[in-house]
Amino acid sequence: MKRRIFFESKNVRNLFFNKVLSSYNFIKWNDIVVRLDVPRVMLSKYRNGFLTIPEPVFKRFTKNFNEKDLNYFYSKIIYLNEDWGRIKGGKSTYLRHKQIFDNGRKIANDRIRERAMRFDINLPLTKELSYFVGLFIGDGFTNKYRNYYLLQFTGDKRKEREFYSKIISNMTLNLFNISPVIKEEVRTNAIRVNFYSLNLYKLIIDRFKIKAGRKSKDVLIPEEILRADSDILLSCIAGIYDAEGCFYFDERTNYKSPYPVIALHMNNPKLITQISEVFIKDKIKHSFTSNYSTLYIYGKESVQDFLYKVKLLNPKYAEKIDLLKKI
Repeated sequence: MKRRIFFESKNVRNLFFNKVLSSYNFIKWNDIVVRLDVPRVMLSKYRNGFLTIPEPVFKRFTKNFNEKDLNYFYSKIIYLNEDWGRIKGGKSTYLRHKQIFDNGRKIANDRIRERAMRFDINLPLTKELSYFVGLFIGDGFTNKYRNYYLLQFTGDKRKEREFYSKIISNMTLNLFNISPVIKEEVRTNAIRVNFYSLNLYKLIIDRFKIKAGRKSKDVLIPEEILRADSDILLSCIAGIYDAEGCFYFDERTNYKSPYPVIALHMNNPKLITQISEVFIKDKIKHSFTSNYSTLYIYGKESVQDFLYKVKLLNPKYAEKIDLLKKI
């Protein structure tokens, strides 16, 4: 028997249709009408909850959803036999069949939880884990939205697509058994790298004591990493540089050849001071601005020493490193 679908709440329904737009990179509702061959009147009734959605149409809507979104929305829908017909308001229907819906929802949620990838947030502190935390310090964001726990990085899709889709994806799969959901902005050069994981949220918030939300200007390298061996600490700094560092050549005429510079601008004096103290200990020559907002590595010898000790992974530096070898 054919089945039809409706959502457990208006909020979930609205979230679902917005996700349909974004998953197809549509801008207007009319794009769904034209591109997915859904009559305008029917789409309006689906969106407003006046009609249940036929299962084949629902599958068409979710064709481009990632696994995380699929799991979420499949846990928030109710299946009805086609002969139940039109729904005159989701709440009244739910109340009339509350036990059936609640049982079905419980089964679906149990299955989702069973499939959810979990890891121990107290896993050993390795160079790889320390690097990931450094990357987060440089460019990460995490927060909770209802039942979602989001950790996000933002990069430049022109230069960092491979970095996030391969290097970081492989790293997080190895560390946490989690792969990111990567979205490229249509109108900008931004790439959004999203992880949906309660445990990853707890790792950052509870273990490494980094506050949720937009990171303040006083985020620091966690004490656990500061107390670790030098190679682990430098891996964290490598993550920070891969997120926020800049490598360029000063080509002013007073230099005989292009003068290499690696800069880290964070507008975070406490963090810059922390990194400077690590560099002093590891004998990495550097300087910084008077307001401690930017840290510099100057000259071929110093840059080479930095690159030898701080293992950068981001391919955005590759071209400049190749050029460094030629001067």
